[in-house]
Amino acid sequence: MAKFTLIRTISAPVDKVWALGGDFMNAPGAGVEVKIEKRGNGSDNVGAERIITIGSVKVRERLETVGPGKTFSYKILSGAPMKDHLATATFTAKGLSTEIRWDVTFTPKIPGTGWIIALVTKKADNQYLDVVAKAVQ
Repeated sequence: MAKFTLIRTISAPVDKVWALGGDFMNAPGAGVEVKIEKRGNGSDNVGAERIITIGSVKVRERLETVGPGKTFSYKILSGAPMKDHLATATFTAKGLSTEIRWDVTFTPKIPGTGWIIALVTKKADNQYLDVVAKAVQ
């Protein structure tokens, strides 16, 4: 099992950042494409499945949990050379800014490739957060 944590700070209030970055059903801005394949349950859409494209990365994901607070978790179902993926993103107010903590665990399909998969995944997560940061400015 491989894991990593990505921590970013965006200079905008947590409610504003969460409204874009925590919205599983919509793209936060230009550079991220979201196609909903299956709607989820209730107002938080848990169980929703989407295809998300960020740069050259295109994966199918399912929303696993929302909350408590400004947090969500999701799994990558296909499109990446990994299994048992689970990511949890938590948005926390830090004064007038927002800290985003992205905790990711996965098992590479090919042993020994976890480091490169983590590198590519971090890059995609950072690109997503770059789009969120630009959109809230």
